[in-house]
Amino acid sequence: MASKPEYIRSRIVKTYDLDEIEKLIKDAKVAHCMLTDPPPVVDEESVMTRLSALTLRGSDGISCSCCGVGPFTSRAQQTAHYKHHWHTHNLKRKLFGRKPISLGEYNSRQDESSNVSASDSEGDDNPNKPATELFAAATRHCKAFYTNPKGQVFCIYRCLLHHRKEEMSLDGEGHVWARRVKELLSPGYGRWAVVMVSGGHFAGCIFTGGSDVIHKTLHSYTTRRGQGMSQATRDQTGNAPKSAGSSLRRYNQEQFLAHVQNILVSWNDDLKGCSLVFYRAVGPINQAAIFGKPSPLRKEDPRVRQLPFPTRKPTFKEVKRVFQTLASIEVYDTLQDFQKALLTVTGSKVPLKTNSDISIAESAKKAQKPPPKVQHDRAKSRERVPRELPTQVTSSEDEGPCYIDSETPPDWIKTLSEQSSNGVITNSRKDLLNDCALASCVDTDSETETVDKKETKKRKKPTKKVEKVDDKNQVTAVKKGPVKIPASVKKMWRSISDKDNVTLEPILEGWEGDIQAACNTQDPIDGNTALHKAAIAAKPEMVTQILSAGGDPCIKNHVLQTPYAATPHTDTRIAFRMFQAQNPDKYNYSKSQIPGPVTAEQLEQQKEKKAQQKKAKRQREKEKQADKLKANAFLLLTDEQKKKVPVHEQRCFSCGAQLPKVPFEYDDCKFCQVPCLHDHRKIRPLNMSV
Repeated sequence: MASKPEYIRSRIVKTYDLDEIEKLIKDAKVAHCMLTDPPPVVDEESVMTRLSALTLRGSDGISCSCCGVGPFTSRAQQTAHYKHHWHTHNLKRKLFGRKPISLGEYNSRQDESSNVSASDSEGDDNPNKPATELFAAATRHCKAFYTNPKGQVFCIYRCLLHHRKEEMSLDGEGHVWARRVKELLSPGYGRWAVVMVSGGHFAGCIFTGGSDVIHKTLHSYTTRRGQGMSQATRDQTGNAPKSAGSSLRRYNQEQFLAHVQNILVSWNDDLKGCSLVFYRAVGPINQAAIFGKPSPLRKEDPRVRQLPFPTRKPTFKEVKRVFQTLASIEVYDTLQDFQKALLTVTGSKVPLKTNSDISIAESAKKAQKPPPKVQHDRAKSRERVPRELPTQVTSSEDEGPCYIDSETPPDWIKTLSEQSSNGVITNSRKDLLNDCALASCVDTDSETETVDKKETKKRKKPTKKVEKVDDKNQVTAVKKGPVKIPASVKKMWRSISDKDNVTLEPILEGWEGDIQAACNTQDPIDGNTALHKAAIAAKPEMVTQILSAGGDPCIKNHVLQTPYAATPHTDTRIAFRMFQAQNPDKYNYSKSQIPGPVTAEQLEQQKEKKAQQKKAKRQREKEKQADKLKANAFLLLTDEQKKKVPVHEQRCFSCGAQLPKVPFEYDDCKFCQVPCLHDHRKIRPLNMSV
């Protein structure tokens, strides 16, 4: 396979780092790949000389003076020669003042393109003239390239140096470009504005010295979801819909334009102080939001320049990314790194030096053919791809054939044999890896021999047997016995389950052995550790003692519950959280499902807050009950009696509720709402008749 082009990393310097910029652009000149030769002085004599050289030689007029071939035997042969790429290539070479090449040389170079203006071999003869591919890549690029006396090459976006409509000459020495890049150090040049509008989204910001001074974002519903077209654009097609959604989008579009223009008008003084204003607004509707009549921005302003690269949805985060991209200057330490990076980005190939290298590369390309594409039938099941099996290793100390890979720790075969001799057999390779990682592995003198790899590998189910290979290669079956739990651990579990015991201090103080391993030993029945059992039994003091002794709160039982998740008791859960607050670095609490640490002061504050809330709730209930009694007493009065009640004590004549500041009235009767007034008006004749 052909090797991928090497990616050259560059150093980034920001335009607002004035100290770095001053060192970088000191005595800087335009890179040679951006310059062309100065145009020659065109006079009548030189033109006539070239025209006479291009005329046909010979009296019969059927030979080519440019390529040196002829005479042609027929008109068709002459026409075919003039249409050939070889003749066109020689014409361009002669216009550049170079000698024509033969057909054999042309075919060997495989230069069939009609746009080629010079050969690679002659391009190498003149080191002062840039390569054609480099010049084309540099002139097409959206950045300008400079060199300094240190040999560094740096590139900067052209939009920072000149407006798109401003013509910058590439002939001669490029003094104009060198003068423009020095403006980066001028005072006030680092104040830029970035404005973006698209799809009902607006984002704008003004930056000074790398920091944002003013910013604003705005969004309005102007585009129908899933259609990818704004309502204004849809209306321009000639068939404007009349739905409620379309009317809403039209209204939002008008308000959006007005809001954006108002924002820009409010920024008028700040925009006047900006040296550059960058914008992204695709289409006439979005551009009308930025360059509309009230807006202070105009396209003719030389400071207003379009962003030279694609952007995402206008947001404040995207505006900051655009600013950082514009302010980034790529610096290459050597010219070779710059050429490789430029040709890699533009997709061109690095120019080769000699014709021998060209012929070798072309022969390699011809010899190497792309692999044929495999047509897959999606209706049929795919065949299994043969994969490489792990290496099978046997040893005199091994307890059977095992498979190793890069994750297997060294000397694990001896660890397995020691576990087998002690009566502890494990079927889990994960447990074996954990044991080998914790225990110190002893160097062994046993030699391992690699065996031929098997063609197929069957998926093994966990078995209760382990094949034991002795020195005579006799195979015997060893049954896996039950896991032995030490008596001291069982005693701890019984103490935790006992309802009368509240503390484990007597057991933990007189413990002999590894107390941490004992606390983390799992019950083979349900997988609970001592911490699980204490949490389920709702014994907070025991939970704190076990955590202090080394009980891991991240271990899960057979139902995948941590000790904190296994307990439903509030006090026990608080014990876990208080221990986390006192020992924040002892365990990896992110896997223990503990929500977070809590201190005694925080618990006291929470208790006080809940007490105050309960007190306030009781007070509200009392006030509500008293108000209800007053409302019932008020409703028992007749309308004439209600009118005689003082104004500040009057209530709704219909429901007895409190009256608003401006009640609803008719015939001096007051009500809290219109339905109460209607109900009272309906039943009033009946009351009056009674």
